[in-house]
Amino acid sequence: MSSRTRFCLVAAPVCALFLIVGWLVFMWTVARVEVEPDTFLVVTHRWGQALPDGEIVAPDASYQGIQRKVLPEGRHFLNPLFYSFEPHPILKVPEKFCAVLIRKAGSELSPERRTRGDYLARSPLDLDEPGERGIVEQVLGPGKYRLNPHVYDYEIVPAVEIESQQVGVKVLMWGKEPPKDRANPYVVADGERGVQKSFVPSGTHYVNPYLARIVPVDVRAHTVVFDDIEFPSKDGFTIEPRVQVRYKVAAEKAPELFVMLCEQGVLHQQDDTPEDQHKNPILQKIILPLMRGYVRIEGSKHDAREYISNPKDQSDKDAKRINPRERLQVELMAKVRPEWEKVGVIIDYIAVGQTRMNPLLEELGSQIREREQARIARKTNEQKVTQLDQEKELKSTEALANQRKMVIDANTKLEQAKTLAQRRTGNEKAKLEAELESAKARLDGSKQRALAILTAGKAEANIINAENTATVAEMKTAIEGFESPGHFAKYHVLRKLSPVLSEIFASDTSDFARLFSTYMSPGELTSRKTPAAQSKTSPKQASEESPRKAPPTNGN
Repeated sequence: MSSRTRFCLVAAPVCALFLIVGWLVFMWTVARVEVEPDTFLVVTHRWGQALPDGEIVAPDASYQGIQRKVLPEGRHFLNPLFYSFEPHPILKVPEKFCAVLIRKAGSELSPERRTRGDYLARSPLDLDEPGERGIVEQVLGPGKYRLNPHVYDYEIVPAVEIESQQVGVKVLMWGKEPPKDRANPYVVADGERGVQKSFVPSGTHYVNPYLARIVPVDVRAHTVVFDDIEFPSKDGFTIEPRVQVRYKVAAEKAPELFVMLCEQGVLHQQDDTPEDQHKNPILQKIILPLMRGYVRIEGSKHDAREYISNPKDQSDKDAKRINPRERLQVELMAKVRPEWEKVGVIIDYIAVGQTRMNPLLEELGSQIREREQARIARKTNEQKVTQLDQEKELKSTEALANQRKMVIDANTKLEQAKTLAQRRTGNEKAKLEAELESAKARLDGSKQRALAILTAGKAEANIINAENTATVAEMKTAIEGFESPGHFAKYHVLRKLSPVLSEIFASDTSDFARLFSTYMSPGELTSRKTPAAQSKTSPKQASEESPRKAPPTNGN
């Protein structure tokens, strides 16, 4: 292999490697595009097929020019030799708002639709797909959207808020033409151009203002007072009652009522002030005309005194009558309410209040009050007499009842005392009987114990007497063995002393010791016993009473 061939084999991979590295460096340093958050890129293709006539945006990536599809946030690689780009902020639609889109690029509307005045783009809304030019029928709700500014223009419009006490009347400005021979001339069927028959419920609605309009209608109850209603009474007086009406708009009739009464597309429903009531078409065109007519017809059937006095304060027979004001409001509810409900106004109640007084009615009222006061005074006196009779009868009844109660209480206490005495007597008797039985038992026990003590005492006395008799007999027998009782006593003394003296003077031979020699041998005292006495002494006594021999003394 030649050197040139080897050079080519080595140079080709190296060149390829350099090209790849160079391409990567080029793409990373030159073609790399970082798209920031809340931003997107609109890309323009430098090469490709020429755009069709009338188009300002490339239908797809094979055409040169502005591309319809945009690039989202992130990292992208765009070769500047083939593409150019421009960043745009995303569209942020806030809450309670929506975005109406105008598509600037796309297919043209058909001549037939333009002839009918239909300029809405009815193709489905897809921001990356082509569609018809014009105002897009659908709207964008709250959120973020990457909207190509070369394809779409937009308009932020507020959403329609229908509160809880309201319904919406929808006016469709685009749609098929309603038939001229429809049953209801005020509203049209849903989908036809005009005021829709169905009402829109409460909530937030995102509506294209070029396609439709939703007008809120208040359906809560309103209370209004009329002070300008007057009518003549049966006897020729002018009666000016204070009439209070509570009404509300029927939700299902709100579209029809809106068409009949709206002025410049608005239905004025405020009724807080006289000016508002004068501008309120529901009051001025529906409620007041019927109210005035029926009040005049029904109210003129009664006299003026029935409106300024209360029949229920008269006699019992008159009190059964219905107040003419109550009868008037009953008649109004029966006759006026169905007429109002036909046009969509619901009446909760009608209250006819006190009549406003004029000079003639004041004079008539003073006469009626004087008569009423006299009647009330007479009735009060009658009631007082009746009350006194009732009090007298009541006190008599109470006295008899108290007397019967005292007798019953006394008898009850007597029976209770008797029962208590009997109970106590029985208790004491039982207690005494129990104590008597206990005393008898204790007495018998005491007798038994005394008898036992007496028997034991007698036995002990007999034993003691026997022992004393035996002791005396022994002592008498022992004394009889001596000459005299003195010798007997002396014998016993010396018997106790002789052993001690013998030990003391055992080796003493002096004269002094001989003085005690007689005391060291008590046997001498018994030497003179008579034979009879000795015979009477028992062998035991003789051995006990035999005198101890005195120890031999020196010289004896």
